[in-house]
Amino acid sequence: MLADRRTFLKTAALVPTAGLLHAAKAGGCKLAIGTYGLQSLPLAEAIRVVAETGYDALEITAFEGTTGAPAALEDRGKRAEIRQTIEDGGLSLGGLMAGLQPQQDDDAHREQLEELKQLIELAHDLAPENPPLIQTVLGGKNWEESRDLFRDRLADWLQLAADRKGVLSIKPHRGHAMSLPAHANWLVEQLGAPDRLGTVYDYSHYAFREPPLSIAETVAAALPHTNYVAVKDAVQRDGKIVFALAGESRNWDHADIVRAFHEGGYRGDFCCEVSSQIWRNNPDYDPVASTQLCYRNMAAAFERANVPRG
Repeated sequence: MLADRRTFLKTAALVPTAGLLHAAKAGGCKLAIGTYGLQSLPLAEAIRVVAETGYDALEITAFEGTTGAPAALEDRGKRAEIRQTIEDGGLSLGGLMAGLQPQQDDDAHREQLEELKQLIELAHDLAPENPPLIQTVLGGKNWEESRDLFRDRLADWLQLAADRKGVLSIKPHRGHAMSLPAHANWLVEQLGAPDRLGTVYDYSHYAFREPPLSIAETVAAALPHTNYVAVKDAVQRDGKIVFALAGESRNWDHADIVRAFHEGGYRGDFCCEVSSQIWRNNPDYDPVASTQLCYRNMAAAFERANVPRG
């Protein structure tokens, strides 16, 4: 059943959750990496690589066709095995990367609600004590044409999240309709700023924009609603922007981002993302070496920022 948006808006802000309480905790932040760049490995092996490298936390890529998709972990015994592997590695599970993009067609929207339901169930099965948030980009090309659809479909997603005790995070993407912190903030605020909905900050989607967008201004804009930070680099190549491993290009200092968020009260994860531009169809890509490089670069960034981990 599709939620009545007006009814949802009256109640959304009253729903209690741990979602944005990441920003209220004392102490440090966790350094994480996702399994997006580890798709050539079985999921359990990928988790062990992450733990052995030294990370504090993990994101599992969970959209269709990936090693962490609900269908790939349909067996409850397999889910228990993955949960134990995460615990044995001393990791926390901070996020599931989803591929949810609002659909105009009502039947497609209902199918997407079912997909979200399965993702929330997976989140609870893999980390019952502290289920990970579900982060996604929203797609589309034009903000003005897409924003009302995004808002109304998100209202239904949030009703499901409230019913199932899930937390969502929406990510601006430089090539999509929602491409700025202001866009994501508008959606969150239109929906009553519920704790079950936050935003992802990823400076690689703001670098090399015209007019220029600085780390300071984008962090300041995003901070009030951020419940997750993704980390990777961007470089200009042949007139195009392409993504690179975290800290690889040195086009900006990730320590500035870590410091600004920590000083602003954020206590969530900083999760390294290895873009598919790097690993897909690249016979020379080494998933373990890339995981290690991201760790070295971001661990050093935490040290430069003087931000504790944990």
